[in-house]
Amino acid sequence: MRLVSILANHIPVFPFLSQNWDDLFFLHWPISESALKLTLPSDLKVDLFEGRAWISVVAFKLANLKIFPFRQVAWNDFLEINLRTYVIGPDGQKGVWFYSLDSSDLLATWGARLLFGLPYHKSDISMFQETTRYVWESRRKTFGGLVSASISGQITFSDVSGCKNSLSDFLLERYCFWSKRKVSYSSFPSFVEHRPYDPVGLEDARYSGDLFCAQGLEEPGCPPVSSHYCRGLDVVASPPPWLSRTAGQTNHNIV
Repeated sequence: MRLVSILANHIPVFPFLSQNWDDLFFLHWPISESALKLTLPSDLKVDLFEGRAWISVVAFKLANLKIFPFRQVAWNDFLEINLRTYVIGPDGQKGVWFYSLDSSDLLATWGARLLFGLPYHKSDISMFQETTRYVWESRRKTFGGLVSASISGQITFSDVSGCKNSLSDFLLERYCFWSKRKVSYSSFPSFVEHRPYDPVGLEDARYSGDLFCAQGLEEPGCPPVSSHYCRGLDVVASPPPWLSRTAGQTNHNIV
């Protein structure tokens, strides 16, 4: 029943981008719904789990990036740390809203901003691994100073079934992300497709930094209430809607 409900949320995706997401760390906190409302576009609603809003810091390695139609072009692997919350679009589509995405790759930063209007930033990011413990460090220079993040945790290798529940589905199984360009009146969705997550737990998961306050939100005063690790996924992503519309119009004119 769980797999059926997850697959029901999938929208078939043309593989405009293909990539691997490896060594994913998810740190989650409940947060004030009213605080989030002040930071979201007016056409997006806060998605709630049992009456509570959530926000997450996610860190991972992005590998084997391929972009249609230039799939033969090799792309360097890079690291990413993002801050996201959970929203419902005007059409009822559940997804994520990214407040910030820090990337260690400058070209990926430019490309994602240009194509999807996502708030990517070039940052110095490192990942250190010692057996089952990971430490992520990020530093981003801005006009207002440095925005930093430090993330750490130890993988428990607990039974996957013990980490799968309705909350983990709410936080992880998201196949749509919303974005909005400054010159646009409305938000627009893009989609990803991958198998369901197989999360395991984290011990001593910790975050410190400035990601929240850089978005006008209060930094969490406690360790994450929930945290997950996933070894990796093969992912495809749809083209941005404006590119799909352009391609469709071109095909129409040719016909």
